[in-house]
Amino acid sequence: MVKTSIIITNHNYGRYLGRCIRSCLNQSMSKKDYEIIVVDDGSTDNSKKIINSFKDEIMPIFLKKPYGVAYASNEGIKKAKGMFVIRVDADDYINANMLLIMTEILIWNPDIGFVYCDHLRVDENERILERVKLDSIEKIYNHGAGIMFRKSNLEAIGLYDINLEVCEDYDLIIRYFRNFDGYYVKIPLYRYTRHGKNMTEDKEKREYWKNKVLEKHKR
Repeated sequence: MVKTSIIITNHNYGRYLGRCIRSCLNQSMSKKDYEIIVVDDGSTDNSKKIINSFKDEIMPIFLKKPYGVAYASNEGIKKAKGMFVIRVDADDYINANMLLIMTEILIWNPDIGFVYCDHLRVDENERILERVKLDSIEKIYNHGAGIMFRKSNLEAIGLYDINLEVCEDYDLIIRYFRNFDGYYVKIPLYRYTRHGKNMTEDKEKREYWKNKVLEKHKR
C-alpha cells in the first residue's frame, strides 16, 4: 500500500532533475510504501530524456505546454495514491530519512495535519551555505516545497490556485494553516539549491504576487 506520494514539479531543470529523482529513490522508507510522480511542465531542455531514463521507477506526467507550478502540482496530487503528499522542486533534493520520519509522524498522530522541517541551503556543488530554521509562520509561508500534507486535507481546501503565477505555495499554506495544525521537525531534511535562477530569487515578482494573495484573503 502506498502511504506517501512525492510530487516533483519540473520546468527546464534537466541539469538538476536526475539528482532530485535519485534522492527520492534513495529513501530509507520501503519502496512499496511510497511513489514518485514527476510532472514535467512543458520543458524544452533534456528533461524528458532524463525522466524516461528512470523507466518504471517513477510515474511521469508530461504536460504539452507550461501551465505553471500550481497547475503541475495539482496534476500530480490528483494522480497520487498516497494518504500523504510532499512536493519537491526539481532543482532541490532531500535527505534519505525525510519520508520515513515525516510519514511516521502523520501515521501516529491523526491530529497533525502537516509536517515541515528545516532546510539546508546549498550551492551548485552541494556545499552547505546555511541552515534555514523554519521556526516561524512567516518563514514557512515562503517554503511550500518540503512540507508533507494529508492529501484529503489538500482536496478539502481546493488544492493550489492555478490563477497564481507565483506564490501559489504562500496562498495554499495560508488556507491550510487556518484549518489544520502542523508539527515542526527541527532537523534539516530538505536541500534547497541556490543557483541564481530560482523562482524565489525574483523578489520583485514574488512581492507583486504575494500582495495579490494578501488581497485575495482580505476579501
